[in-house]
Amino acid sequence: MSLMKRFYVDRYLHIRSFTISLCISVLLCALAARLHSPDFYQFHFHLWHLALIPLGVYVGGISAVFIHNASHGSFPNRTLNEFCGHASGIHQLWGFTGWKLIHLIHHHYSDNDAMDPHAPAGMGFWEFTRVMFVKSSRKISERYREHYGNGLGTRILQRATLVIFFALVFTNLALFYLLLGPVGFVFFYVPSFIANHMLFVDINYTAHPRSEETNDTAAANLDNTLYYKIANALLFGIYYHANHHRKPLLFNPKHMVIAQRARKAETSPTEIAA
Repeated sequence: MSLMKRFYVDRYLHIRSFTISLCISVLLCALAARLHSPDFYQFHFHLWHLALIPLGVYVGGISAVFIHNASHGSFPNRTLNEFCGHASGIHQLWGFTGWKLIHLIHHHYSDNDAMDPHAPAGMGFWEFTRVMFVKSSRKISERYREHYGNGLGTRILQRATLVIFFALVFTNLALFYLLLGPVGFVFFYVPSFIANHMLFVDINYTAHPRSEETNDTAAANLDNTLYYKIANALLFGIYYHANHHRKPLLFNPKHMVIAQRARKAETSPTEIAA
């Protein structure tokens, strides 16, 4: 059964997924705490630590690619797909299932300002940066209450889910601190998390431009600046967003353009005329 169908038949889907993720993170924290001596957690700055920042930024981008493609089952086998999705979910603090659900609903209601979980809806870029995550979560909560009602049981369940969610976020932060120590946490993990969030913000904002003629938004392919060219080269065509919406299963949506060009080149003038 698809995740969206499970959302509408299993009212405990969210709280169960967050609880399982929390238990796994607690176990990983217990294991990580045994890896290093107390001296590892003393902060001593060296100039080479700055080299961790660009590495963290790139890993943040890869985390975005992996959780995004895992949501569509784009990896070659289910085991790898689930591993990459859940590992990226730990990196992004709130797990794989919740992210996947929001993304699938985004595809279902893409560019519908009322239903799309993270449509910019006339907001400025920095306002959207500030509220995108909260807006997405609220939209899911609204869909939940519309389907299951807004009675006492629903309110209690959603509040309990929120408590477990915050516990999961805290535990995942603790996990990265235990694994990386203060230096790795500050110079690697924090930049990777910020880069990951800003990449999602930029894609959802700039890759759904609003038409001046119709005032409607639609997914677009972006490859017209040096930044987009570099990002598409390093992050598997991540800004070929229109192609992704047409064929979500493609691991690298830029390949769809290449395939179209190849077919066009192979077509003879006689075939075109015919």
